[in-house]
Amino acid sequence: MTGLGAATLILIVLLLPGAMCSWMFERLAGRFGIGLKDRALRFMGVSAVLLAFAAWPLYWVYTNYWDAFVRRETLPWWFWGLPILYIFVPLAAGSLPGLGWKRNWRWARFIVGRDRAPSAWDHLFQDQPTGGIRCKLKSGMWIAGLYAETSEGTRPFASGYPDPQDLYLPAILRIDTESGELVLDANGQAEVLDQGALLRWRDIEYLEFVPTE
Repeated sequence: MTGLGAATLILIVLLLPGAMCSWMFERLAGRFGIGLKDRALRFMGVSAVLLAFAAWPLYWVYTNYWDAFVRRETLPWWFWGLPILYIFVPLAAGSLPGLGWKRNWRWARFIVGRDRAPSAWDHLFQDQPTGGIRCKLKSGMWIAGLYAETSEGTRPFASGYPDPQDLYLPAILRIDTESGELVLDANGQAEVLDQGALLRWRDIEYLEFVPTE
């Protein structure tokens, strides 16, 4: 292996724990504030923190077992558990802060930061609330729907940063498209239609969200 190839391999090995930790955090908390430069710096920063905690155990393994490993001697059974720790410790280190950040735990806010979302859109939908939505489109048409899981198991969805702001409502409500007033049934309840709607934020002029149980 050439010197450049060896250096590249070492760089990948050193950055991989930070990458796995960051990916697991993003899987739970979202990709808020992530760009190419941000991601590279985050990989390096998290890898440095993990390496700082693992420095002494790695040094102990190196001084006691590296020569035996090079000479292909028999190693303790637990030695082969180190590659598993190399993978699962970063995954766990990313999962716990991601879960705490999503649930707004105080210690997670201290580590990650207080602002949990880069925009009001993400702030509204990041905790998967349940409620009714009524909005006026820029075309002048009104539309209303339920941001909740239907009885058939269809779930709503709101895209997050940095993707375009799209909103899927699995069930819409009957509404006067000109005045924005809901059409009620004989029992005085909003009439739910058996259809959904996909909306783009750039087409919306006004959005009203009413949380429900």
